[in-house]
Amino acid sequence: MKAAFLTGKHTIELREVEDPQPGPGEVLIRVRACGICGSDLHFYHGTFPAASSVPPGHEYAGEVAALGDGVSGFVLGDRVAVEPLQYCRACTYCRTGQYHLCRKRVLIGSAPGGMAEYVPVPAYGLYRLPESLDFEMGALTEPLAVAVHGLHIVNLAMGDKVLVMGSGTIGLLSVLAARAAGAGEITATYRHDHQAEAALAAGATRVVKDGETGGLEREGIDVIVETVGGVAPTLSQALGIVRPGGRISVLGLFTQPSQINALGLMLKEARIVGGITYCRPGQHSDFDVALRILAADPERARAIITHRFPLDDTSRAFETASDKSSGCLKVQLQL
Repeated sequence: MKAAFLTGKHTIELREVEDPQPGPGEVLIRVRACGICGSDLHFYHGTFPAASSVPPGHEYAGEVAALGDGVSGFVLGDRVAVEPLQYCRACTYCRTGQYHLCRKRVLIGSAPGGMAEYVPVPAYGLYRLPESLDFEMGALTEPLAVAVHGLHIVNLAMGDKVLVMGSGTIGLLSVLAARAAGAGEITATYRHDHQAEAALAAGATRVVKDGETGGLEREGIDVIVETVGGVAPTLSQALGIVRPGGRISVLGLFTQPSQINALGLMLKEARIVGGITYCRPGQHSDFDVALRILAADPERARAIITHRFPLDDTSRAFETASDKSSGCLKVQLQL
């Protein structure tokens, strides 16, 4: 099969490798769509060390190509989205639905990921796609589940005033999820004009350019979702904006320590909660909820996908995803 590998900073190799085989409890997936996410770009730019021995990619969907020993409930050709976490399923975290905190968890993409024609995955991580969703929508399930999880951890309530900081993929999907959850007002910040247009299309009630958030602290913002990360001062800004007793969900991947006003945190009695991937907080997992949101309004979500490339053009896909002047939001490989 063909597979892409990150072999160094800004270096991607497409290789012919042996077709993988599913092990016990695994399903072999024929990948049909795989998104490039922010963490993939961190690896691509050398911010974090890449696992050069395995294909990256954890936002993907495809169809069942083979079943390993002991797998039941799936048949060849089933269309599925992949929740790309491997975990022990035996510890207290796993048994209470908090498998994202399992000490043995592995994110697929660190293990073999979806930028390949075939990938074996644990059967417990598969979700059937509704008939109304195609593969590119299925590949949006993973990042949308991150956004859903980010709202769960701060208990977003119907009618809440929400500020989403950043209008990249996770920011836009956070707008989409907050809208579906019944937020009363949704403000989104943006850096590029095409992001502002996308945020409004995703359901934001208004947009504010980065650096022009002065005055928001007087508006009684209940929930802030920080999606920028990197070296941005957004966490400190969020604490200055959120209302007393408000909540801040941190989804942005920060690449260096971020300072906040600890006295301000105490005086406001605000809550800052870090979010990592997704879990099953109750009867429905974050993936279940994400699939329902996508199925309810697929075209609103589809607008976030701006560029599509074949696997052979993985290098160009990463170059495009790295260049916001291209007008990109979500870049996908489609196989």
